[in-house]
Amino acid sequence: MSGTSADGIDAVALRIDADTGVSPTVLAHHHEPYEPAFRTRLLDLPEATPREIALLNRELGERFADAALAAMNTAQLAATDVAGVCTPGHTVVHIPPEPGAPADAGGTQGATLALGDGDVIAERTGCTAITDVRAADRAAGGHGAPLVPWADAVLLRSGGSGSVRAALNIGGIANVTVVPPRGDPVAFDTGPGNMLIDGALARATHGERSFDEGGALGLAGTVDAVWLATLLAEDDFLAQPPPRSTGRERYGQTFLDRHGECITSMALPDLAATLAAYTVEAVALALAEHVPQRPSELIVSGGGAFNRCLMEQLAARLPDIDVTDSARALGIPVLAKEALAFALIGDATLRGVPSNVPSVTGARRPCVLGKISPAPRPS
Repeated sequence: MSGTSADGIDAVALRIDADTGVSPTVLAHHHEPYEPAFRTRLLDLPEATPREIALLNRELGERFADAALAAMNTAQLAATDVAGVCTPGHTVVHIPPEPGAPADAGGTQGATLALGDGDVIAERTGCTAITDVRAADRAAGGHGAPLVPWADAVLLRSGGSGSVRAALNIGGIANVTVVPPRGDPVAFDTGPGNMLIDGALARATHGERSFDEGGALGLAGTVDAVWLATLLAEDDFLAQPPPRSTGRERYGQTFLDRHGECITSMALPDLAATLAAYTVEAVALALAEHVPQRPSELIVSGGGAFNRCLMEQLAARLPDIDVTDSARALGIPVLAKEALAFALIGDATLRGVPSNVPSVTGARRPCVLGKISPAPRPS
């Protein structure tokens, strides 16, 4: 998994029950951070030339393969032990369908492009590769996101607690899945995650800080209630009903340019605290306005789970909900959760099982996701 924060690759080696596709066991987790120069190339993708996009497609395939091999090595797995390697790729652009957009032969308006050459992954690892997993849902009229809810339902229903549970992933963008004991989950992007905190700190410090490590800055700061109220009032995405998804097009450079004066004039601790509060308020509004059954538990994963300012603000803002993280609640490292979800999706693909949730993505039908690059035959 390489998310919108563009901080690195997370790979898990996962054992899955061959008959049911459940009872997953994490055998290994490997995190490979991106060096600053490569991260800059990913963040500059919206302005990239076709040549640069083509080169990154191959290079990301190589990097994904190396991360998969590292996880396999830790788990002492040979290529012949592995059913497949699955990745959603690194998203270059995500343009959601416009509400009410006319349908055409390929689905509704909008587009998503993700990089990471599946044939390179198959060649380098010796394993079957499943890639471009958003495309089938998009072709069927969906957003192609979020896709993790199908896997969240598998994980959160294990053990049969009978309660309403929710998974919140805070990467560059934050997304929530609310899983009732029965029926389809409710899931959608809530709004900004770490993206605004990272981008604003980088701009304010001229690149000296790229994120709020551990949430230390935010914990030392004070929320600017006036600016926060303005941000929330101006953000029409927060009122949009599901299905909905968003990305760097909304909460990236355009946002930073629009609010550049506030970002560069505010004390860094206050800036980090206020943008953390923006992420938290977006989550709280989402649960209050777009979720019919309030969860009793909110299980946080992604890099945001390491941000104590975000976690403490979530707990304070949602006092009726037990806010925890995936390591404590599910035994899944917080940085491994999304990669694990796509391993489950890849397994479903190999078994011919649809793994989108049409009520979540807006697709017309359930879809088997991904394109398959077969493992190379022995010479």
